[in-house]
Amino acid sequence: MNYWHIQLHPNKKMSSETLKEILINKKVIGMGSYWEDKNNNEVQDPRYFRNDMKIGDIVMVRNGSDPIALVEVVSDAYEEENIDEEFDWFDLRRQIEIIGFHTLDSKKILTDELEKYGKKHIQALGTLTLCNSFNATNAFITNWYKLLKLQNIMNSMILSNTQKDQLKIMYNKFSNSYTDHIRLDLDKRAMEIIEGFDLYVDKIRNDDFSLDDYTNRQANDTGLPGSYLCNFLERRSRELFGSSKPAGSALSFGIKADKNENSFTIDKKDPDNFNKNNREEAELEFEKYKTFFRNVVNSSKISQQMKLIEECNFISAKQILRKFLVLSHPFQFIYAYNDRLDDLYQYFFSDDQSLSKIEKSFHINVAVKQILNINQDTYANQIILSRFLWKLASSQSLFSKSNPNVILYGPPGTGKTYKIKQDLEFLTKGDSSRVKYVVFHPSYGYEDFIEGIKPCGVTENGNLKFELINGSFKEFCKLAKSRPNEEFYFVVDEINRANLSAVFGETLVSLESSYRDVVSNQFNDRHLFSTQYSSYQEHLEEKKKVELAYEISENGSVLFGVPDNLYFIGMMNNVDKNIDSFDLALRRRFKWIYFGCDYDVIENVKSKKGELFTNRLRYVDACSSLNEFISDSKYLGLGKSFEFGHSLYLKISTIEKQKHIQQKSMDQLFREFLLPTLNEYLRAYYDESEIEKKSEEAQNYFKL
Repeated sequence: MNYWHIQLHPNKKMSSETLKEILINKKVIGMGSYWEDKNNNEVQDPRYFRNDMKIGDIVMVRNGSDPIALVEVVSDAYEEENIDEEFDWFDLRRQIEIIGFHTLDSKKILTDELEKYGKKHIQALGTLTLCNSFNATNAFITNWYKLLKLQNIMNSMILSNTQKDQLKIMYNKFSNSYTDHIRLDLDKRAMEIIEGFDLYVDKIRNDDFSLDDYTNRQANDTGLPGSYLCNFLERRSRELFGSSKPAGSALSFGIKADKNENSFTIDKKDPDNFNKNNREEAELEFEKYKTFFRNVVNSSKISQQMKLIEECNFISAKQILRKFLVLSHPFQFIYAYNDRLDDLYQYFFSDDQSLSKIEKSFHINVAVKQILNINQDTYANQIILSRFLWKLASSQSLFSKSNPNVILYGPPGTGKTYKIKQDLEFLTKGDSSRVKYVVFHPSYGYEDFIEGIKPCGVTENGNLKFELINGSFKEFCKLAKSRPNEEFYFVVDEINRANLSAVFGETLVSLESSYRDVVSNQFNDRHLFSTQYSSYQEHLEEKKKVELAYEISENGSVLFGVPDNLYFIGMMNNVDKNIDSFDLALRRRFKWIYFGCDYDVIENVKSKKGELFTNRLRYVDACSSLNEFISDSKYLGLGKSFEFGHSLYLKISTIEKQKHIQQKSMDQLFREFLLPTLNEYLRAYYDESEIEKKSEEAQNYFKL
């Protein structure tokens, strides 16, 4: 990015207020299109303004040696015929956007820089000056720009001071779990990754980047880390710099090397025809890839690189391209590449459709470092921060004020319960009083959930004593209401095993965000209602009534509501088809999130010695093949709800004793852990005589 400073007034000096007015009303900077110096020689400033200044350059507008504003150039140069000699007198112009005006903050920067360089005022060398040397003026412009960008980003944040303080507490707890030894190890390993990445960048810059350097078979040793760029970005650098696995398959890279070394699939065309594109055709296609990556690494501006990355239309694996840019500037971005960036950005700034994901990553990185006072750029700090934000995004993606009710569903063993417990431990900073876990079952009813009359001991005459008691949800609502500045989480496991309409009763409507009892702000937009036992409570003695009631109105009515600081989370394994217990009225009040088998988790499976299995990628393929056989209509056709979750496949680590997964260990895993469940699935759809045959077919798909 180039920095300039320019003087806008003609021979007759204009006031600073007039210059501000020009910038605000006309949104332009400029000068006369031609003039001569005192020796009648043509002044070159207009030529520099036309040809050397670029869109995206930063310009300080000054009035002599007085700074006025900092602006960004947003158009090419042009000549304007309609000018006002007493106001916007200049005909040669460029359109600009104002970044900020000179204020007390920038005055302090100016004073510091002038003192540092032993100067009394900024240098005013003429009408237009390019900042291409080390001096007080150029240092001031650069630091002023950084300050304004930071202020603009921070001013657009929606986090309250309370939320910022909570974020600091959460981050400090997370960060403190990394010892000095671990941090040193992270720095060392990250530096090795960046050095490996630089080998690819050097080849690109030197025009030595080949098709085999971009796409290959991992078994081929090219001498480069990860064997080829796409694998290096997707897998080799994943542990420290985050997962950038693209949607779909390797076809998303645009050109994919097939099993036959001289065959390539291009642009997702006919992926089953390995002979469609020979090496010569692929080499011709690869020329535009070489040009693209060369343009990225040779661009001097991060903003231009971001634009090239997001606008590339022949590589659909945008996550891989974003990671390429992140590794090029490892301290400028968060190590996340997918839709989680949207979730994070919305958490900090609210949504902005005009920004690309990589731009959002840049903004988040700047803002969060400022909030958390992270002043030192180290790989360890950046990795820990990225992991913290990924966990925050993962947790926040489940919960939102606009839709506080969530159902997590999917096959058994996909980590639903584990994720909820981990996320809530993180969000509540370990405060277990803010979380309530309940398990539904067929006999669970309204009395257990909201309130009801239940036996509570024996009278003096030996008869059962009945009392009105609160259910678990109502009690938790009372607790959440009493602490309006905190968030509470009511978690129901096996939610589909109860008669839900009977359990919820009249509380169903109050679950909706628009009908919640607003307890967390000063306006108290109350949404309260009577329950079926409200009239009974109203006749109880005062102490008991106060003990049971969620709210007592001024006229003595007993009312109930669901506070807006309470989130409701349900979990279910929909393999048993009990999803039908959710009628439409219930379904539309919940946000539904599917949990399937996470093959990335399986890819990190380790042996008993804590080492990654050498053939884990082939093992992942085997797990995927078995799940596809179970779910796909071409095979068993049971549907995705019957696939095995990753936690079952991870049990290979308890069986295999070698570094290399053996087929006999996989057979043992299938026989002891997968087959019993699969047979239960099959009994619902096949005759007993067919089950053994289908099981054998399934096992044939679970092969290396």
